[in-house]
Amino acid sequence: MIRLSGITKRFGTHEVLKGVSQNFATGEVTCIIGPSGSGKSTLLRCINLLEQPSSGEIFIEGQPAFYDVANGAIRLHSAKRISRERRKLGMVFQDFALFPHRSALGNVTEGLVYGLGLARSEADAIARRMLARVGLSDHVGHYPDQLSGGQKQRVAIARALAMSPKAMLFDEPTSALDPELVGEVLEVMQGLSAEGMTMVIVTHEMKFAREIADRIIFIDQGAVVEEGPPDQVLDAPRHERTRSFLKRVMR
Repeated sequence: MIRLSGITKRFGTHEVLKGVSQNFATGEVTCIIGPSGSGKSTLLRCINLLEQPSSGEIFIEGQPAFYDVANGAIRLHSAKRISRERRKLGMVFQDFALFPHRSALGNVTEGLVYGLGLARSEADAIARRMLARVGLSDHVGHYPDQLSGGQKQRVAIARALAMSPKAMLFDEPTSALDPELVGEVLEVMQGLSAEGMTMVIVTHEMKFAREIADRIIFIDQGAVVEEGPPDQVLDAPRHERTRSFLKRVMR
């Protein structure tokens, strides 16, 4: 579904990503873990071009996404084409990124009307279906300040799903939530997994990663150190760096 080949990212002289190559299979749920500042979120943002890689290639469904590489130089696709390609990847942020002056329904219809150019009535129908899909049929008229953290994140998921993405990218989807609200977001994401949605999830929560992931990738200092199924990476890591990280975070 998504293939990364030699992705690097530099901010000035600081190299945040160091030649990351990964395949994310259709229907696979992958969690990316690692210490703060290891490049996890930067990698996720590179996948949908919120950050432009310094080098390397991104493929979606076997085709070059967002840019072509010629003689080592990146040549971006047209803005219209990038927008079309980006719609294949839904993105959910840790801080929800909702419009405070829009209801739950309005937050979901916004991209459909102004991004896809749908009629308001069609956008409204799609938005209501997506909000029902995440268990918020009774909250369509509520504004963000009337919703719990878990409900806000579910609105954000509904907004991303409304664009009919081929894959979903989650950047710390539960980190801003109280512990008792994590379960309702996890339940929605597990439902998406059961439906065959490809998901790439950056998270600090090992319990969450264990429950949701088919595969876990451990990144440190911009490089993939270890990857494998949750029981292998979390319970029997092969690398000392992974073991030392997990010893600190799983106390």
